[in-house]
Amino acid sequence: MFALTRILVPTNLGEPSQTAVKYGVAFARQFQAKLFLVHVLPARELEAVLETERVLEVFSPGVTVAGAPGPDPGNIARNAAREDLARLLSTDDEQATRAEYLLRPSGVTGPGDAIIRCAKELAVELIVMGKHRLGFVEHLVAGSVAEKVIRHAPCPVLVVQHPEHDFVVSDTPKERTP
Repeated sequence: MFALTRILVPTNLGEPSQTAVKYGVAFARQFQAKLFLVHVLPARELEAVLETERVLEVFSPGVTVAGAPGPDPGNIARNAAREDLARLLSTDDEQATRAEYLLRPSGVTGPGDAIIRCAKELAVELIVMGKHRLGFVEHLVAGSVAEKVIRHAPCPVLVVQHPEHDFVVSDTPKERTP
């Protein structure tokens, strides 16, 4: 028997990622595991997002205190991640999975390496990620983040192909028609 306690779902906020989030939530609920949602951005985009969040925190009414140090960089990153990713989960799912939202820079090696580093850092037991069906030429030119993660991940990777038959069943019972 095995137990999952930490699940990572990388997302770019696209449809395949949203499908992967549903699977990640289902596994996290089933195993009572903690769910990590990570969004990998190019370094410059991440800097812009964090700077925007920093400005919002500094100029929010009632937040600044004369002589107090500026906002904590860790809190800024967490707040920016929450702003970016929280809309992917319902409040109930967020609480049930103890979801944590992360933003990471992709760097020159690309998002696949950032996801792998994040998985190792968090010691996750499963990565759930979405994948578009790429045509032959697209695959040759762009490669696949999912394939890189599969090859180098420190744990099993569940790839949810998009579009795909959805195996996650809602907890709410549906009416049966006679």
